[in-house]
Amino acid sequence: MSTNTKVSLSFKGLPWVVGGLAYYLFLRPQMRKWGTLLGESQRRLPGDELVPAPNFLMTHALNIDAPPEAVWPWIAQLGRERTGYYSLDFLYNQGIPSVNFVRKDIAAPEVGMALDGGFTLMEVELCRKYLFGGFELDALPGVFQDVSVLYLLERRRDGSTRLLVRRRGFGYGLSGTVYNLVFEVVYFAGMMEQLGKIKQYAESMTHLKS
Repeated sequence: MSTNTKVSLSFKGLPWVVGGLAYYLFLRPQMRKWGTLLGESQRRLPGDELVPAPNFLMTHALNIDAPPEAVWPWIAQLGRERTGYYSLDFLYNQGIPSVNFVRKDIAAPEVGMALDGGFTLMEVELCRKYLFGGFELDALPGVFQDVSVLYLLERRRDGSTRLLVRRRGFGYGLSGTVYNLVFEVVYFAGMMEQLGKIKQYAESMTHLKS
């Protein structure tokens, strides 16, 4: 192979290297804390102790123009009896579309309930906190993870809701670390869809009642 050919091949690969570095150094840090205010992604939140040394950590937030009481029904049915998670149904809901209504046929969430996707409900506080997760969960064949996922509703001064969502995970071994790097892109896309739907559903419910 001639020197000119080698140089040509090197330049062809350069955009991929630059793109990868730009993603890892600039886009990825923003994806991991999308929507949060200064200091929110560093806040100590309930459930952090469940996965004390995560190698997967994302905190997302948004304002919802509805009181926590209107947001809570959409949170309280997450992952329960094929309700879905309002996104990533191909992963967590056997491909069944998530519901777009508040279910009346399921009981109020309680600690210890089994959720779809292999999760367990760990902490519940009415109109405030929904925490679930699991340990040594099968992410893929041979890939195991400890996971905690928190949905925290905080009432703002005007009565609307600040919703924070934090996922902490620890993937075991090199395969777990590689899986995390790929999954965080899928998770981010799914989270944007999920948060958008929760906001839409809760605000629509509030406006219908007003």
